[in-house]
Amino acid sequence: MKKNWYCGLAFLVIIVLTLFVTSASAYTTDFPKSYRLWQGSSAMHEIGVYGYCGTQITVKSPYGAAFDIYAMKNYDSPGTCPSNEYIMTHYDKYAYSNSLGGSATVYLDQGLWCVVVYARSGSGNAYVTADSNCFPPVPVPPSPPIPVPGPCNPYKTVDRSGFLYPGQAAVFGYYIPTEGRSQIEWYLSGSGSGSTPIIVSSMAGQIFTGGRSPNFDLYVFKDCNPQYSYCNTNYYAKGPNAYVSISNPQPGSTYYVMVYARSNSGSYNLRMNSYKCFGDTPIIVASVPVVTTSSSVAFSSAGTGSGADTAVTSTIDAPVAEFVQVTN
Repeated sequence: MKKNWYCGLAFLVIIVLTLFVTSASAYTTDFPKSYRLWQGSSAMHEIGVYGYCGTQITVKSPYGAAFDIYAMKNYDSPGTCPSNEYIMTHYDKYAYSNSLGGSATVYLDQGLWCVVVYARSGSGNAYVTADSNCFPPVPVPPSPPIPVPGPCNPYKTVDRSGFLYPGQAAVFGYYIPTEGRSQIEWYLSGSGSGSTPIIVSSMAGQIFTGGRSPNFDLYVFKDCNPQYSYCNTNYYAKGPNAYVSISNPQPGSTYYVMVYARSNSGSYNLRMNSYKCFGDTPIIVASVPVVTTSSSVAFSSAGTGSGADTAVTSTIDAPVAEFVQVTN
């Protein structure tokens, strides 16, 4: 009778151990899995990993969605995993979906694991697999660093110069390519007696000097050449230190810049800077008040944005002038 009792006890222990291992190693029979998730929802799996090789758990996101994996080791018995939220904030391992419709993979070593599949964005069926093999985990390449905007220097600089008598004007055209520019600016100086700083640049402390006379004015016309058409503009500045800046100039448009000798004669120097900035574009600051105003504008990408530019609020007609020939 006692012998039969011992045999029955041994048989019961074997049954219990068999159930324990089967329950803890459910990934060998229960995977792959497919179920529906939507943004902000999650599903939890209790996975036992035994043996030398370990297991790779992968979730494939549907097109337009990004599903992630969070895994926390459970040192208690099966069936004691905490809540999904706790696992997502106390995880030991995690993997983000590499793109919308991509996949995320974590490598689990030996032990009992609580694994949460979380829908970070989008919705659809999550496809979860568990692969046991003896290959080492595939290294996940580090995510590229988020670009941090640095100092923005001019993308291109063009200098023009010439000589004008009173009532004469010179016109230059600047085409904005299709990839766009975040800002384009012009500043003007003229020759005269003495050497007076007239413009201080925010880039590298540049200082440009010029005389007190003659008075050259600066006009900028969008898609209108004042040499051949009747034009008016919101972009102008009166000398001697004329400066005009335009934020987010229209791609595909041509901006015609007219240097006009309002009084006296002499040489002029016109500098154009264009920018392709991802942060704040530097603004040139004139040393004395001019007609235009200046403001710094933040851009999401080169050639795009919705900031105000440095145009004056009033509209002015192009002055009647004798146009001189210039070399582009």
